[in-house]
Amino acid sequence: MGSDRHETLIRGLARARLRRLPWPPAIRAILWLDAVILVAAALALFDTTPDLHGASVWTWISLAGSTLTAATAALSAFELSAPERSRAWTWLPAPSLVLWVGASGLGCFGAGAEAWGRSLAEALQCLKFLLAISAPLLALIVYMLWRVVPRLPGRVMALGGLASAGAAASLLALVHPHDAALLDLGAHAIAVAIVLGASAVAARLQRRP
Repeated sequence: MGSDRHETLIRGLARARLRRLPWPPAIRAILWLDAVILVAAALALFDTTPDLHGASVWTWISLAGSTLTAATAALSAFELSAPERSRAWTWLPAPSLVLWVGASGLGCFGAGAEAWGRSLAEALQCLKFLLAISAPLLALIVYMLWRVVPRLPGRVMALGGLASAGAAASLLALVHPHDAALLDLGAHAIAVAIVLGASAVAARLQRRP
């Protein structure tokens, strides 16, 4: 009789544990990307048709790179937050990140005299947009990661920040596609640095008892 109760208790604990397990990393990454799509839809409601004449092929290659960076960095973050995952997942966003940065730089070198971002006011507009879009996306992915207590908090949160920055850059390119001048490119770099810094702060807070 005692043995039956013991077995019943073990089965009950096992079922409770299974109910607490998070969804697979790929599903959680897709859910976060769905939130990015919702933000894109909201922007489309309040924005006019973008001027496609200000963009070269490098703008679209950069858009592809930032979008792939957002998707792969999110997947890597959620994979690394699961137990017994290889650290090799850290490098999944590397190729798309190189594509994003390289295409942005080449677009900057080929930008004409009328390229967006040559003035401080224009560069600051891009910076404000990137930070405003990155903030809620970063908060969401940090919350989703926090729930599973990542094994590598610093690495995981950095990937979450990279995903948020990449998504914000993609949304900016969708509503305002243009080749970036050097000052504007610097504003993009500052935005990415701020987002990564915020993710580092989140990682430090998570490590506190």
